[in-house]
Amino acid sequence: MTKQPVLPGSVRRLLDHPVFQDEAAARKALEQLRWPEGYRCIQCSSPNVEKVGGEKRSHREGLLRCKTCRRQFTVTVATVFHRSKVPLTKWMQVIFLEDTPGAAQNSWQMAQATGLAHKTIEKMRARIYAAVGKYEGPNNIFGRRVGGYIRRQRPESYQNAPKPLLRESSDPDVHHQVRDFSRWYGWRKRNPLGKPIMARGVLKAPGETSSENALVRTERLLLQLLANSPVKLLEKRRQKMAAPSHGRWLSKQPKTKPRNPADQTKDSKRGKN
Repeated sequence: MTKQPVLPGSVRRLLDHPVFQDEAAARKALEQLRWPEGYRCIQCSSPNVEKVGGEKRSHREGLLRCKTCRRQFTVTVATVFHRSKVPLTKWMQVIFLEDTPGAAQNSWQMAQATGLAHKTIEKMRARIYAAVGKYEGPNNIFGRRVGGYIRRQRPESYQNAPKPLLRESSDPDVHHQVRDFSRWYGWRKRNPLGKPIMARGVLKAPGETSSENALVRTERLLLQLLANSPVKLLEKRRQKMAAPSHGRWLSKQPKTKPRNPADQTKDSKRGKN
């Protein structure tokens, strides 16, 4: 009995894209998404940025250096990919599976499709949703799972949109009821949305048109992840690293119950006798 494939055939064919298989292609795609007009320093926003190269190749991949402030950084600094030991190709695969309808339904299927551990997938998804929850634009540009999470994170006034009412048309030639969207427009005016994320076609295949781009949701999600830094995760990590080792050891020790005052008086009387 042959084992059924975890992913559908159409999804597996999309995973053959270079950004899901080649680490250099994945890094180049992230650089094009984050800096579409050229490299910019993440500290002083200077365009005088150069790639750190050399024959020894002792530096990490994709290292950049600002000529103005001397800051060294990569495309993953101050993003959800910062200080992650997971390869960028695996990150791309998980992001694609998370926002593609009909792909992996849970973390176990993602682990089987990508070859990562289930616990690693859970941590990666936690980072993704921590950054996606800050999005203020329309949530229908993402998949159903990510879009539903964004809608649930918003205030209660955003949840229940009024339905259009049916009324008789004022035009004598129209003999059927028409929909009145005046209540919906008033609700949207009281609960405005931000600007939507526009895909730039970076993940488009060479012979593919913009209308046939199947990775447009993945590109939008990547733009949102690159625009938000995991502040909460970094703060928790710094607090944990700042605590001394002996302090963490003492905090794990069981607390002893205070002695009864009556027992203390008995012990003092015995000592006098």
